[in-house]
Amino acid sequence: MAADQIKWAGRTLSGADRFGHWSCDVPDGWFDSPESKGEQADRPNADGEHDLPIYNQSRLVTFDGLLHAKSHEVLHDAGIFLTAAMQGRAQVAGHGATQWADGKKNGRIRFRPITATLATWQVPLKFVDPRKFGELRKFVATPGGDATAFHRGNYDAKTVVTVSGSMPGGYRLGVGGLAFVITRPLLPSVPHVIDYNDGRLRINGLVVHGNITESFTPGIKPGTPTVVSLTATTTGTGTASFAVYDTYI
Repeated sequence: MAADQIKWAGRTLSGADRFGHWSCDVPDGWFDSPESKGEQADRPNADGEHDLPIYNQSRLVTFDGLLHAKSHEVLHDAGIFLTAAMQGRAQVAGHGATQWADGKKNGRIRFRPITATLATWQVPLKFVDPRKFGELRKFVATPGGDATAFHRGNYDAKTVVTVSGSMPGGYRLGVGGLAFVITRPLLPSVPHVIDYNDGRLRINGLVVHGNITESFTPGIKPGTPTVVSLTATTTGTGTASFAVYDTYI
């Protein structure tokens, strides 16, 4: 297990840094599931409601605690630095698996000196993507050589696939037997990136429209080995690297 440390946007919230020692209470909302959301529809002339899908809302987290600063001047420098942050990556280590997520401030960041070298602070954050992420795993498939992907989170993980090689007639990706088919030729030294989070093909960082005939983007379920594959549509060969983060909710 990693040492206890909490960071956000390059700021230390638990642990030691150049300002002193930060301590953080149990973050409200980090270890919990997000609130749920969904439409409701009563069953007319019957008991109850229709069984409609539910989803997770944005994750709301409040970090708060104390700073024991090295000096009075450093105390105020720390407050200036902390309250300037707007958005960034939060990472919590030392409490089970290390987890991270990208969040932005969701209200006033508070910093209150209570003695010459001691202050209380509070950082409210919103994570519009409520998922949290951990270790990155990569699984490589080739035509005729499937791979078995997995992760150790607790929520479906969406893969990001990098395809390299030469397949002039396009190719088919498979995750758990469901297909994502690209008709655009794959050229040497011009890899394709397919993000299952949004179902888009990117080349050199730019979204390429069209060139997709099937676009199933299933998640990889936690603790469940899932076969991933690459098949050339006509001729050629290549590799598909499936990047999968341990994913938590």
